[in-house]
Amino acid sequence: MIRRLHTLYSKTEYLKSWFSRRFSHLGRVLLLVCALAAVFGVNVQRTMIFQIFTLSFFLVLVAYLSSLRFRTRVSATRVLPDTCIAGSELHYQVYLENQGVKAEKGLFYRESVAFYLPTPEEFRQARDSDSMTRNFFDRQMGYYSWLRLLRLGRLVKEENVPLPSLAPGEIRKTEATLLPLRRGNLYLNGYVLGREDSFGLCRQEKATHAATKLLVLPKLYQVPELFFSGARKYHQGGITAVQQQGDANEFLALREYVHGDPIKHMDWKATARTQTPIVRQYRDEYFSRYGLILDSFTTTPFSTVFEEAVSVAASILMSQDSVNAILDLLFVGDECVTCTVGSGHTGRQRMLEILASVQTCGDKPFAQLAGLVKKHASLLSGVVVVFIDFDEKRKELVAYLRTHKIPVLVLLLTENKDDYQKIISDFPVNLIECGKVEEQLARL
Repeated sequence: MIRRLHTLYSKTEYLKSWFSRRFSHLGRVLLLVCALAAVFGVNVQRTMIFQIFTLSFFLVLVAYLSSLRFRTRVSATRVLPDTCIAGSELHYQVYLENQGVKAEKGLFYRESVAFYLPTPEEFRQARDSDSMTRNFFDRQMGYYSWLRLLRLGRLVKEENVPLPSLAPGEIRKTEATLLPLRRGNLYLNGYVLGREDSFGLCRQEKATHAATKLLVLPKLYQVPELFFSGARKYHQGGITAVQQQGDANEFLALREYVHGDPIKHMDWKATARTQTPIVRQYRDEYFSRYGLILDSFTTTPFSTVFEEAVSVAASILMSQDSVNAILDLLFVGDECVTCTVGSGHTGRQRMLEILASVQTCGDKPFAQLAGLVKKHASLLSGVVVVFIDFDEKRKELVAYLRTHKIPVLVLLLTENKDDYQKIISDFPVNLIECGKVEEQLARL
């Protein structure tokens, strides 16, 4: 049953996609008028509606046949960045060249993106997760689950960008726009050039293969800078040792010896040269180091809550002071991952790229993340935890951090805050509802 429905809905989507690309909005309206006129104008003896059918049908037919004559010798070269941000419109340059002998007018440009359809297994899981909220007919057909998967799996909003007129042999630069909807790798197959017919009813397109990949970073929200009451902690070897192993300190400068300075810091060559005791000064080994913990443990496919949690983690990362403190990002994906950003460390851009590719982790226990956090707990001055659920294991982790006197800010992403009101009564947890993320983050 599921495979039959999947096949039916897949063919329907292909048909809808073909109509939307082949006919303009006006053309689709005229096709609807033509279909209605055909239904209500069957009896030609009692009504004149058949004349509407005849007129609209031949108008669409002429437009369709005329669009088949479309030919173009315009080529395009696009200049795309390596990354962009989900939910933010990307503007980039496209260089057009008319290689033909005729002027080109009325063209449009569009990126060619792989056509997405849910797999049968994704369709089955989505039906199971929606079974409690739908009536009997909807549960059997699963069409609402299919539409939800299509909406969540859509990577980019495609739009036709009108192009300027091009004289024969002319090269012109224009601007195109692209709206990525979800984070992750966006594969662009190439670009499409097309033109509408003289009536504005039908389109004809020419696709050119020019594959490239664009990394879409998580959506960002405005987040206030978070301050913790945790004190600075000692890190042997200073900031440099956070990135590498060993006891090598970070050299800062030379200065005269002051009573109490360690003898091992004496610079004997400088002392002999100046005939004055000189010591080597190192960067302070006491500094603030914070943890940002991302909860990735869910078995729900296309989890809206997890996507929002990734965006919240990315927003917190971008808003914090990385000059006077360093930040560790801890999560579990295919393996336990720890990333550090701060003075002299991997930049925020690199950490955003990691967050752009992080996936849910449904085949591992939450204990792996808890163990990773406990391993680093003694070094942390404070922790921000971004949860997508709140059960006993997550409570235990929060209690462990507080027992060790580490300030903790707990953010719990949810689609319905009423589900957790009783559970969090004993814990100071900040509930963040999907759909109200930015306004609730501003209150932290």
